[in-house]
Amino acid sequence: MSHSSGIPVSQELISTFGNSNQNNTRFIKVIISEDQLVSCKTENASGDFETDLDSVPAVLDNSPCYILFKKDDKSIEVTGSNWIFMFYVPDNAKVRDKMTYAATRSTLKRELGAAHFVDEIYSSNKNDFSKKGYKQHLVHQESAAPLTNEEQQKIDEREQGVFVGGGGASMHAHGVAFPVDSKAQSAVNEFLAGKYNYISLGINIQDEKIIFASQENTDIDSISKHISTEEPRFHFFRYSHQFEGQDLDSIVYIFSCPDGSAGTKSAPVKMRMLYSSSKANVESLVSKNTKIDLKVEINAPSEISANSIETELHPPKPEEKKAFTRPTRPGAGSRRLVKN
Repeated sequence: MSHSSGIPVSQELISTFGNSNQNNTRFIKVIISEDQLVSCKTENASGDFETDLDSVPAVLDNSPCYILFKKDDKSIEVTGSNWIFMFYVPDNAKVRDKMTYAATRSTLKRELGAAHFVDEIYSSNKNDFSKKGYKQHLVHQESAAPLTNEEQQKIDEREQGVFVGGGGASMHAHGVAFPVDSKAQSAVNEFLAGKYNYISLGINIQDEKIIFASQENTDIDSISKHISTEEPRFHFFRYSHQFEGQDLDSIVYIFSCPDGSAGTKSAPVKMRMLYSSSKANVESLVSKNTKIDLKVEINAPSEISANSIETELHPPKPEEKKAFTRPTRPGAGSRRLVKN
């Protein structure tokens, strides 16, 4: 199951939804804007519930959105009407938008009150939200055998994966696999060849590509100087050192993602999600050719240092506990010479 994106429901949307339970509103179109859920369009009822479904496809475009569609009947569990939760994710939407909307779906339902929603429809096809599409949805529901909780969970996970992974980059157990820019791939190759002992990579959010950020030869004491306090980055460092008489080249992979703590400026929610979902695939650019000895995730430069890296690579050995010696009972053991 996808994790929550951390994007909140705006107070404006909460008020709009609350009022719509009592007025003539038929549906609310919800989008993510400025890192919060907001209503961007409301439509009043013009006919009965099923007839008004045909007005939904007209408000769907090339961007993901949620449609909160009010039915004609009232809820017996909570005050207000029964609603259908519609989740539209077009195939040609950007991967980062698919991910964000998929991860925010549960937040929206929970904050507005999950008991209000008596049915849900997910699709990348606009027509699936029309009157005809909804009837087909009902037929499919009636013909389907009851599912166990485990089976339903697998279906939910598959639906999330289809929406998130469609339209270009693939989505799988390790996250998003964006294409790698030629300069970034060259930097990886030069790092593997030993030309540089440090490189950093980033993501071009607009083009959805892994890109080159920097490369140089540096030392372990200077690693923290390369960590941005404002933007996430992927870092690879080859730590050449000696330990217990051996010459070692330890590969260290650092994922830095500032969250506003320890003097950093929090990166936008969408950016943090995209980087976090890409870290395993960026790791594979190096790990498929050589072993990574240490993986570290940090928020701020102060969290990484020569001491922390060395301690993680070579943790101190625990002290051996001395065996407890039972004292000799009186009259036993060797005799002692007592001098007056």
